[in-house]
Amino acid sequence: MNPEHFDLSSPLFLPVTDKTCASLLRADGAKVLATLSDPELAAILVIQHLAGAAEQDRTSNSAERVLSKLIAWSVQHSVSSALLSEAQRLFDPKKLHAGGHVAKSLNLRFLSADEVLARDYLLPNGNWDVGFRVRHYRDNNPFSEQMVTPRHRERWLSPAQDKLVRTFRANLDEHLHVQGYAGIGKSHLLGTLMECLRPEATLLLAHTPGKLEALRKRMGSARDRTAGWIFRDFAQFLLYGPRARAASTQVVVPSKQELLQELNILGVQGYDAEATLKICFKVLSLYCESRDGTLSSRHFPHFNQSLSELDARVLLQYSSRLWTYLESNPAWDNQVEFAAFLALKRASLAGCVVPARYTHVFIDESQDIPPSLLTIIERGRQVLITLGDEYQRAGDPLVSRKREVRKSEVNYSVRSGRNVEILVNPLIYRHSSKGKIPFEGASNSDVSVKHYREGFMPPDGCVVLTASRWDTMKWIIQMSAAGRALIPANAEDVKRFMSTAIALFNPEFYRSEPHSGEQHSDFYETPSWGQVREANRYDESFLWVEAELEKGFKMADMNELKGMLGSPDKSCMVMMAADAGGMEFDGVLLTPELLTMAKLKNVDEFDERICAAYIAISRARLQLYVPCEVVEWIEHHRHQGYREMVGY
Repeated sequence: MNPEHFDLSSPLFLPVTDKTCASLLRADGAKVLATLSDPELAAILVIQHLAGAAEQDRTSNSAERVLSKLIAWSVQHSVSSALLSEAQRLFDPKKLHAGGHVAKSLNLRFLSADEVLARDYLLPNGNWDVGFRVRHYRDNNPFSEQMVTPRHRERWLSPAQDKLVRTFRANLDEHLHVQGYAGIGKSHLLGTLMECLRPEATLLLAHTPGKLEALRKRMGSARDRTAGWIFRDFAQFLLYGPRARAASTQVVVPSKQELLQELNILGVQGYDAEATLKICFKVLSLYCESRDGTLSSRHFPHFNQSLSELDARVLLQYSSRLWTYLESNPAWDNQVEFAAFLALKRASLAGCVVPARYTHVFIDESQDIPPSLLTIIERGRQVLITLGDEYQRAGDPLVSRKREVRKSEVNYSVRSGRNVEILVNPLIYRHSSKGKIPFEGASNSDVSVKHYREGFMPPDGCVVLTASRWDTMKWIIQMSAAGRALIPANAEDVKRFMSTAIALFNPEFYRSEPHSGEQHSDFYETPSWGQVREANRYDESFLWVEAELEKGFKMADMNELKGMLGSPDKSCMVMMAADAGGMEFDGVLLTPELLTMAKLKNVDEFDERICAAYIAISRARLQLYVPCEVVEWIEHHRHQGYREMVGY
């Protein structure tokens, strides 16, 4: 790597470990000073100095100058151990704590214990080596391999990425799947792979507009900014050609009541007509998410009380009528939550194929690839390249590909450091079925991990990742009571869930006052609070929310939460961990319910919780807050067992 490729904003690593700094903050921390070397003492004094430094002196360059002078002074007075005496005289735990926060904002980091002992940061005469910063960056920079693509662009790759790209270029006619853990640079890698092919013959597909836009930004050129399709638009193109069906968006959509009358839906097994219609939409959603070509009872959602044979036939008939209606009335497409899956299922049933002008198809985040899309692609002769992370799918198993596929694993994360590696690998090891390739964190990344106690409120800008919607509702109420500003990741969905729960808890009060919005889909199968309690009786967050409702929390209290919303940098975001896949945040907090100590239902639920914890932990860029030791949480569940056994 040439000097012009050095990142001049790369962090300055101080010759001390974060563990040493933490030990100095304990009650007897001053005693630790006598065990430290002069470079370590100099680093401690630099951190303390930052706490009271003027604003213009709070830079990494200024910190390095002070560090260099202190080490040089210690070399001149090494016989009398003058630096130790000065460090003991000036030591102030409060300044050290405050200076530590300033150091993080200045991109100052700490070396590992082995690196501190190696003393590669000193010249032969014992003085600070000003070239260490660049040398350390060069030696630890994960993007160490240079590549010039066929489009004459320079790319820098990690060794694992470089090996994969070379293999791909040597086997352009082979299907490929890349299993890559969080932070390995999958999007960067995907852009590099696409650089090896003709743009007009390469098809890029992504699930959402946001994901597609993020991929385009990483691809580099103005030409790439228009590349690719989202799943739904691609399905519409296959069905109807390049001309958009503008007429379908101009038709007046019938109301739910008119639809019920049109389809003659009366109800099934205690559910009224409207609830039955919602269940039918769920049936069609599950059908569209499957490879099946025929709608059947296999696509029924789970019912707490099994349907009778007659009710099952009736529900299947209602669902078939609804499917036929949707086929004849495409204006309804924008009204359903599974619009992308619906369009892909139609294209699959219509026998659509990828146009022959494409030779390669790329799909990122392939753990969520719709089966219908795979069916469409497999009909053609295109080479399919998918990139994904099996641990970011917490629920159902991955969709299997039918073709012979070359598989490759990339386990070196350029975003996450060794602290995350220590947390993630026990989760990977304990999962009952997924791959066991160890996760490896980058040595130049250092996500700070802190354990918090009950009642702790995260700092502004932190993202709270929860175990369920009940857990999300609990944290929203808690943070509101503490006067904290918050932003739900999906405000409309959260509001609908909370309003539905409140209305079901007190149906007599809200029966004459319809709550805002429609009923949340999570309650389709539990139309009464008794059924809700039965379905969630083991959920600690639900029990907490129910207690708040019993204390009088009502719709007016929920509406007051609007006033708590703040700007993203001065508030906390709250979302479910399972929905955070593919995202990354500076600060992340895992809720106690996410790492619950209560007995889980079975090993399948434990596997899902492991994946949710993996997603949550691997989202953090700088700061991670956890309620307990992850290894202790795993061992706790291994020893206490589960409420039920899987199988007969």
